Amino acid sequence: MVPDVYDEIETLPRAELAALHEDLFADHLDYVMAHSAFYRQKFGAAATGVDSLDRLIDLPFTTKDEVRESLLARPPLGLHAAAPLTSVVQIQSSSGTTGMPTFVAATAEDIRTWNSMGARVFYANGFRPRDWVMHAYAMGRGFVGGLVNVEHLRHLGCCVIPLGAEAGTERLLGAIDHLQPVAMCGTPSMVSHLGTAAPDVLGKPASELSVRKISVGGEPGAGEPAIRAQMEALWAAEVRDMMGGADFGSTYWAECDEKDGMHLCSQGALHVEIIDPATLESLPIEEGTTGELVYTTLARRATPLIRYRMGDLVTVSAMGCRCGRTGYRIKAHGRTDDMLIVRGVNVFPAAIKEVVVGMRPATTGYLKIDLDFPGHSTSDPLKLRVEVAGRDTGAFPSLAVDIEHRIQSMLSVRTIVSLVSEGAIERPGVQKERLVERDAG
Repeated sequence: MVPDVYDEIETLPRAELAALHEDLFADHLDYVMAHSAFYRQKFGAAATGVDSLDRLIDLPFTTKDEVRESLLARPPLGLHAAAPLTSVVQIQSSSGTTGMPTFVAATAEDIRTWNSMGARVFYANGFRPRDWVMHAYAMGRGFVGGLVNVEHLRHLGCCVIPLGAEAGTERLLGAIDHLQPVAMCGTPSMVSHLGTAAPDVLGKPASELSVRKISVGGEPGAGEPAIRAQMEALWAAEVRDMMGGADFGSTYWAECDEKDGMHLCSQGALHVEIIDPATLESLPIEEGTTGELVYTTLARRATPLIRYRMGDLVTVSAMGCRCGRTGYRIKAHGRTDDMLIVRGVNVFPAAIKEVVVGMRPATTGYLKIDLDFPGHSTSDPLKLRVEVAGRDTGAFPSLAVDIEHRIQSMLSVRTIVSLVSEGAIERPGVQKERLVERDAG
């Protein structure tokens, strides 16, 4: 059976793909060293000895802080930029959730590379040419998941309805009801919010609307069974996860029909390493490997990046797939700077959210983790605010203790849970969902 993929490059044997990447990397490193002042200074003579991707480990990592410093050192695009300003056709921005937003430039060639990766992602997620798609990601402030995802979908051949999160709950749901798109993309929190709000706004459940394919990204959580199950039940739709980042063109990992981990969809554009975030040693990419993703561009003109630490922690879940794609699959856990350590136990906010979502209908699924300690480590129980269904928190006398016990049992983490009434925690909108709040004092 011929694999059903957007681009045949997704099915290349690993040996052929490795040879292609070696050729691309050799040319790309020469280009970067010739045109990027940042990398000439950073790598110096060390780059001359890097004659294969295996030798990348001889070069230092690039960090987001370095990119920010580069942008400030030489506006507008930074010392790391490698293309003349006259060839730049688009500038996007990161969301800035971890500090100053970073600006990402693209030439026309870069846009084609981005769109190729993005089209593979949405095709793997089940979208097809001529599908009508409601776009519910934020569209404003140059956020890369906004306009760039619209471009990916149009490249695939979809009809895009780019209302965006800024349109608000009523307008988004009203447009879905009127236009009857078959597909939707957005953050998990927005998709869940719209599904929950549909009965009040439209007088009917989201499951009676037209949407049957949903692609979610921008936040961790969709790979968690309880969170996925909630969205699929609300919409009576297939929900698939995807992941990427502003620095490399929005999205390049995607779940296929198997819905068991996200395929790498960046063939010919990105080389990926997985490193141990504690030792910074490169790890073998094989089933069961857990570590931090590191990317190197193979075809980037405007703002190339070499050995760039994104901060995403993942586990390789499989090396192959029945769908025919040869790109390995991963499951994402969150960002290294999201992880909390409670009495020596590592826990991600998304894992706590899955427990709370799994206790619906007593809870709404919304929560906040209140941090009253510096850094990411504590010996005290985590403090949680959890929304109950309805206004009367007293209607669930044992719920707080039940949540504490469930989290202790499933995650080996102690918590102190306070119940708040429905609506006390802000709903998702333009901003990504923030599960953690830090005490400013």
